[in-house]
Amino acid sequence: MPSEPYLPLLPQEDPLAPQGPAAASPANDPAANSQPARKDPLLEIAVIVGAALLLAFILKSYVAEAYMVRGESMRPTFLDGQRVMVQKVFYEIERGDIIIFASKLDLNKDLIKRVIGLPGERIQIRNGRVFINGRELEEDYINKKDPAPYENHAEVIPPDTYYVLGDNRQHSQDSRVFHGVDRALIKGKVILLFWPPQKIRSF
Repeated sequence: MPSEPYLPLLPQEDPLAPQGPAAASPANDPAANSQPARKDPLLEIAVIVGAALLLAFILKSYVAEAYMVRGESMRPTFLDGQRVMVQKVFYEIERGDIIIFASKLDLNKDLIKRVIGLPGERIQIRNGRVFINGRELEEDYINKKDPAPYENHAEVIPPDTYYVLGDNRQHSQDSRVFHGVDRALIKGKVILLFWPPQKIRSF
């Protein structure tokens, strides 16, 4: 019988060894001996500052914003030059809340007043006293030592509209002049007096 051809034995392949021409030993791999790249500290600072500015812009535009009180119309609650924080989202408006809104007479001018009457209510002012649906409103935030004997005819507040007054009734241009404030003009509700520090107070 013819003899079978002679086949030389080949070494077994290691199943864990890297295969193919792309495999390289650590000694021959340039990446194995490379050092991690150094980060540019100026670039890191620029990224952090940029992120902080973006966050501040988002907060100011959509969440909360600081305002400075100008004038005397909200004395004694707020004095000229004091600063307040205004919540701009996720709030309900109730009687007694203090709001920031665009003036109906000048949309580029913001005003700060207190909500006195709510939509659908009947409001009347007699001899400086406020009546809501025929009942007198108790107001512990005005200066009762300086009464303001003003009058206002009874009116029903329209839907989505709020009747606002300044706490300093004798020195305030408010709903007695421009009637109700449309909900669309309201920019937010005052939640904090934060400046000066010794006067910090939440609302």
